[in-house]
Amino acid sequence: MTDQNPTAAGLDALFAIDRFPVGIFETDLRGACLRVNHRWTTLTGQTPQQALGYGYLDAVHPEDRPRLIEATRQHIESDRPLRIEYRILRSDGAQRWVLAQAVAFTDAAGTRAGYLGTVTDITDRVRAETALRENEEHYRSLIELNPEAVAVHRRGQVLYVNPAAVHLMRAASAEELLGRQVLEFVHPNFHELVRERQRRLFAGEAVGPAEMDFIRCDGTIARVETVGAPTLFGGEPATQLWIRDVTEQRKIEALHRAVVESVRDPMWLVDLDDAGEWRLVFVNAAYCRGARIAPADVIGKSSRELAAAGYLSEEQASEREALYREAAATGRTVEREMRGEWKGRPFHIMTSLTPVADPPDGPYRRIVGWSRDLGRRLESERRLAESEATYRAVVEGTSDAIWVVDKEDESTYRVVLANARTAEMLRMPISDIVGKRVEEVLPDEAARRAIERYRQAEQAGTAIEYENVIERPGHRREVVTHLTPIFDDTGRCARIIGSARDAAERRKAELANLQAQKLESLGVLAGGIAHDFNNLLTTILGNLFLVRTELPADSPLRTYLDDAAIAAERGAELVRRLLAFSRPGIASRDRLSLDRVIDETVALVRRTLTPAIDLRVRTDPGDDTVIGEFSALQQVLLNLLLNARDAMPEGGSIVIARTTRTIGADPAWARRGLHPGRYHEVTVSDTGSGIPPELLSRIFDPFFTTKGVGKGTGLGLSTALSVVRAHGGWLEAESEPGRGATFRILLPLAPPPSADRDAEARP
Repeated sequence: MTDQNPTAAGLDALFAIDRFPVGIFETDLRGACLRVNHRWTTLTGQTPQQALGYGYLDAVHPEDRPRLIEATRQHIESDRPLRIEYRILRSDGAQRWVLAQAVAFTDAAGTRAGYLGTVTDITDRVRAETALRENEEHYRSLIELNPEAVAVHRRGQVLYVNPAAVHLMRAASAEELLGRQVLEFVHPNFHELVRERQRRLFAGEAVGPAEMDFIRCDGTIARVETVGAPTLFGGEPATQLWIRDVTEQRKIEALHRAVVESVRDPMWLVDLDDAGEWRLVFVNAAYCRGARIAPADVIGKSSRELAAAGYLSEEQASEREALYREAAATGRTVEREMRGEWKGRPFHIMTSLTPVADPPDGPYRRIVGWSRDLGRRLESERRLAESEATYRAVVEGTSDAIWVVDKEDESTYRVVLANARTAEMLRMPISDIVGKRVEEVLPDEAARRAIERYRQAEQAGTAIEYENVIERPGHRREVVTHLTPIFDDTGRCARIIGSARDAAERRKAELANLQAQKLESLGVLAGGIAHDFNNLLTTILGNLFLVRTELPADSPLRTYLDDAAIAAERGAELVRRLLAFSRPGIASRDRLSLDRVIDETVALVRRTLTPAIDLRVRTDPGDDTVIGEFSALQQVLLNLLLNARDAMPEGGSIVIARTTRTIGADPAWARRGLHPGRYHEVTVSDTGSGIPPELLSRIFDPFFTTKGVGKGTGLGLSTALSVVRAHGGWLEAESEPGRGATFRILLPLAPPPSADRDAEARP
């Protein structure tokens, strides 16, 4: 770190500038604040007394305070400049982002005395460029001249020095300087300059100020500005010198220029000349880059002359002149949003004009101008808004519960975002979730387990997944939770993104996949058995026929043959059912009306219903077509209706409903064999006795039946599922004991007729 060595008077003058564009502070070697300028108090809302010591930390946002304290500690211990961005939290609740920079400075003896820093308001830039918070500090260090030293010499021999000269030359007393030659204190590089100035003075010519290096009594070099004039000393002609130490001023000017040239925002200075014209006297590198000019192209020109050269329009030149006059007249910073063209290139900027008095209590004849590119900021804001809208749509549109927690410290996690599905899953309004600590959202034990999982995800450094249970009074739900830790630039876990979905749906999908695999395996087995069994029945029935032809018409054995034939025919019917189950292909692929299938099936079933059973049909308007086989779909629906009838021996109601729904790219549906798209949903609901949970998972198994002996083969539902799957759909059931059952059929919507013709035309 390069130590700065400003004088006490220079620092006093710096802190006394009320309209300095940035906040300035001075601290001791431990980082305790010694004083702040007026801009600091305006920015933070603190009084100068409140900022003293470590009171300035009260103006820092609580979340950023530990980071600032740590950065300050490292700044002091590592002997490097401080540079940090953090938030200011004013007493009125307003927040501002600031960039703080500090460097060490030494006193006149070269001993480190403390730290000098600036605080710049960077709120607009932080808001405009999301992840981009790099902003170099804008400041101007204006240090007033030191008190002048006076010396008198005759023909180069020092005759008199005042106390300021003794101090400047670091002499023990005036006697150490008197009687010596002036050239003894002038660096050899400037001897010729001094001789030439003395010759001109002896000749009676006026000489202006000149800078040179003086060698002080302790051997150090001081850059000084001298002005000489003829005088009388002791009644004889002599030369009087006014000497100003400009060493620190030149260092600060070099530092100031380096900072101003390195900032990314354009900056310029205009001075008011004697003719009342505001003329450019300085432009920084950012100004030149943005305007695509060299300093020589614009320095010394007024706004009207820039317009005449084609840089600005006459209207824009007049607007600038009016703003300069307004700033100078009011003595206050003027900010204005400006649009226009510079050499034909459009610009959209926010301009800030700060008047500077010269001297400090004199008129405002200089204006410092800054500009910020609003086009880039507005584009960043637009992209941010689009990103936020997309993010919100994804979060709110998903069927999963999604939430985000910020880690405030080792044991505190606060919810900063939650979607509607999260509120539904927790049975709580979103207002009772967002902004609350995890302990305020979940019961004690559940919160403890959740925090343990957050720490587990943080330690793993990657996403983790686990199953857990959400319990509320009268509500219990098993979910699969997914946690993803987010780490900041320092490697600290700052945020955790969580999502959860109902584990029942996951298990249902896994069970459906297992059921489909089981049906495929059993179908192959059943097909083989049916084929062999059919060959045996053919032989049995053939031999029974031959025996019957050999018996007399009145033989008592005919009765036994008839019973055997009936049993064989029943076996043949079972074979046909097995073959239908094992080969559920669609014999024909026709464009069918699903409502017609429902109406004709209902007409058949109504004849078998008792008056105690109420059968109703509800269908949505619109397209009801599917591609498939009419008789196969009717068989499926007929089987479901008859099962519903048998489940209500005492009567009840059966409701058939047809709607449409969209299946997304969900792995749960993919495991069932359903592709994303639009589907017809046909539900058959009854108010019967329902199906116990231990039986619900087996109802689609071949040969499983809950009916009595001789009342069912156990192939109805398994065959129905096979038929529906052959149509590209799915069949599933939901039931609770005592609350009836609902069977849901999903069938793909038929494509438009034109798509059918295109498919038929393809080879």
